[in-house]
Amino acid sequence: MVVACPLVSYPNHTDIIREPLSNVPIDLLFLHLVLPHTMHYFRPKRAMKNLTTVVWKYLAKKLRLTSYFFGGRHSEEERTPNHWTKWLSPASEETSTPDGSFRRVPATDNVALPRDFRATADVTENGEPVDEASARVMQIQNGEAEKAKRNIRDDYMIVYIPPHFRQRVISFIAFLWVIGAILLGVMVALPIQLGRSFFKLFISRELHDGYSLIVGFYLLWGCYLVGKAIDKLDKRRQRARATDAPRGDLRVLVIKRGLVWVAKVLYMGFFLGIVIPILVAFVVDLYIILPIRFSLDPSMTPRIRVVDTWALGLIYGKIALHAVRIQPPNRITRGFQHVSDYLFPLSSFI
Repeated sequence: MVVACPLVSYPNHTDIIREPLSNVPIDLLFLHLVLPHTMHYFRPKRAMKNLTTVVWKYLAKKLRLTSYFFGGRHSEEERTPNHWTKWLSPASEETSTPDGSFRRVPATDNVALPRDFRATADVTENGEPVDEASARVMQIQNGEAEKAKRNIRDDYMIVYIPPHFRQRVISFIAFLWVIGAILLGVMVALPIQLGRSFFKLFISRELHDGYSLIVGFYLLWGCYLVGKAIDKLDKRRQRARATDAPRGDLRVLVIKRGLVWVAKVLYMGFFLGIVIPILVAFVVDLYIILPIRFSLDPSMTPRIRVVDTWALGLIYGKIALHAVRIQPPNRITRGFQHVSDYLFPLSSFI
């Protein structure tokens, strides 16, 4: 229930209304204020690319498809182990047998290929065709490349093709799909479960899993940053004592530095996250919004909702920061950058 507390008894003066926080669009504030900085910090596109590259190269090596995917010669993949127990070990001349074949394939996507002809040809490891059909394919491909005035050596390359090539490619796709599904499931299920457990400590009713996912993700991130900060503090503590003097207790250092950092974050968060946004929104309302509304409806009784004012102040602050950053560096931008670098990431408190 909304309760109005008038400041004065005159009817046309401003009223301050205390309103429950549930009426504020917290999810929209999160999307506007927190999520952009999180995405900028993690850079998920780059992280996914690096993870995919590592998994891709590992599977290609185990399935002997590195030459097919990345080119080049890899002698350890051109041999089949004599026994299945040696499959995970590097192949050597004593424990393996050379097998497989070689093909000449396009080196890039921008290649002049003849129509109604296959793009690959069976060759030896030196690039010589193994039969007349392959020689004819290579001759037609070379003619098409010369007609387009392209360099044949740059357009084609020799790759190794292991035995049971089709089954290996199918297995590669299946392994890639299974690993991706497992990682995606873990990255979603673990934060959701952690977020549900966190909300159960304060709320009896169930919330949407989207909120649990967000809260669980930030809890995991916070635990990681705390562990990284403690490890960094321990290494710095060990390097700081070059003499035989006794080192300080790590637990005492963590508590002291942690309390100092928490006090600074609470102080800055209270003023930058609550006080200043409310004051900014009050100024905008009193000098811009209310005069316009009074000009349209002079009989209006203005009311100020503190929680809504706080939410609007956050948005106004974000707009002002973006407007200031467009200009050349000044004292305001340098101040905000200093505060941001000092507070985040969490390991800065050490």
